[in-house]
Amino acid sequence: MAETLRIFVATTLDLEAERTVIGRAIAELPMHLAVEIRRTPPLLPTHEEIFERIANCNRVYFLIGNDITAPAGQEWFLSWRLERSILPLRKSPRPTPAAQEFQRLSPLPWVDFRSATELARIIALDVARMVKHPANRYGLTVPELERLESYIRRLDRVQATLDKEPTGVEGGGVLLDSRRRIEE
Repeated sequence: MAETLRIFVATTLDLEAERTVIGRAIAELPMHLAVEIRRTPPLLPTHEEIFERIANCNRVYFLIGNDITAPAGQEWFLSWRLERSILPLRKSPRPTPAAQEFQRLSPLPWVDFRSATELARIIALDVARMVKHPANRYGLTVPELERLESYIRRLDRVQATLDKEPTGVEGGGVLLDSRRRIEE
């Protein structure tokens, strides 16, 4: 029997809209998959409610913006205490001192993203690699596994293009005006 992939998304208040990006990125994967995306209840969640939603998740996506806000800190520490697999993501062009200290204390490296498109690519690649489990825990068919492999290769190529050193004007340069050339 195929398992359900359970994901918990924790965000600081300034990144609440990114939950939609994560859901859309997962929905666009080239396979049929039972996925449950969880979050903390929006109004005054209790410790028990947060614990219950994180307890049996396969992956926790933790998104931090410019400041650490409640209940994100509690979600972070519960995820660690419950030994969940965490992917820390940040979009913080102007982090507060509290956010800087929170990030500094993380035992995991932070994955930076600057846009919704970049976040969607990171999530899609992570989920695609996760569900490509050797024991096929998620019940994917051979054609789905082949499409998934092709999808991963394509996303890796996009990442390789983004990781290249900037060239031309992006890397700095000098522009010369041929009409005003100084004769030496």
